[in-house]
Amino acid sequence: MSQITKRFDAGDPEPVFFGSHRRAQAVLVPIATWEKLLARAEDELDLDRARRRLAERRPWLSDEDLDAAMASAARKASGRA
Repeated sequence: MSQITKRFDAGDPEPVFFGSHRRAQAVLVPIATWEKLLARAEDELDLDRARRRLAERRPWLSDEDLDAAMASAARKASGRA
């Protein structure tokens, strides 16, 4: 493991695959790579969620209704409801 972390510290971005019987079962990646992958996955999930919501064709709140709902939620959260 220390050799792998030294590689990553030196800037080597290549992932390290390991497993048994010539079959990869896991992978180690530098933390910067992991963070990029995680951000991309979160973006994809958000995009998928937005597409599903748009496809539902539910009635949307007007800007005024949304502002009122947000103000009400803020009052409730601050204990001034």
